[in-house]
Parts: sequence; structure tokens; C-alpha cells
Amino acid sequence: QTQYEKIEKGRLVLAEEMKTLVSEIVPSFGIEVVDILPRQIKYSDELSESVYQRMIKERNQIAQAFRAYGEGKKAEWLGKLENEKRTILSSAYAKGESIKGKADAEASKIYADSFGRDPSFFEFWKAIESYRKTMPAFNKTLSTGMDYFKYLYSPTGR
Repeated sequence: QTQYEKIEKGRLVLAEEMKTLVSEIVPSFGIEVVDILPRQIKYSDELSESVYQRMIKERNQIAQAFRAYGEGKKAEWLGKLENEKRTILSSAYAKGESIKGKADAEASKIYADSFGRDPSFFEFWKAIESYRKTMPAFNKTLSTGMDYFKYLYSPTGR
């Protein structure tokens, strides 16, 4: 065997064979070999590269698993936040609509009370509101004899 041949025995078997070979030679020098422990084994460049590539691949797989777990947690949190946001917004919308409904009811009650007290004032008020909304859009008035303009062009307002 040469020093660069493949070693497929394993470290313990290799160490035992080395001890046997050395134990035959060194007693002539007055040395007794008790144990041999290989400190470093040099692998071929191809084998070293293969081992390193396998280690890199394993580490990348582990890193990818951590990333996937993190992305899953992120999606879970974003889902919870989105649900919470929807709940808050729908609650706020419901509360706003409730307040708006109460205000509309109160306004209707006030209008009804004022209409009951003085129907002509209520009619006048509605006509003024209508003028305010429609007049800026008018460039020309075709006829002032319309009932619509009775408060605007009539000297008595009737």
C-alpha cells in the first residue's frame, strides 16, 4: 500500500494496523508503543470538495427551512393584523352609521316640528336651499313665471 491509496477501513482500524506495524519496528530502539491516534487524515482534493459541497447544501437546506418558517409566521401575523383591522374598521363604520342615523332622525324631527308650526316658512326654507344648490349652475333663466321662482322674483314672496 502507498500513502495515497484509498482508506476505507475507518480511523480505529487504521490506528490499530499502524500500531501493529510500528510495534514490530520500534522495540529495537527501546520504545514501546502503547497507542496511536491519527491526528489528521488528508483526503484527496475531489473528496474534500465533495464533502464541502455536501456540507454547504445541508446548511442551505437548514437556512431555507428557517426562512420558510419565518415567512409562515410573517403571513400568520399579517393575517391576524388584517382581521383585526377589518374588525376595527367595521366597528367604527357601524358606530358612525348609528350616529349618522340618530342625527338624521333628530334633523327629521326638527324639520317635522317646524313644518307643523309654520308650513309656509318650511316651504320658503326648502326653496332657498334649492336655489342655493341650483343657481350657480344656471347661466340664463328662461322664464320667471314658474312656480319654482315665486320667492326669488315675486315682490311679496308669494
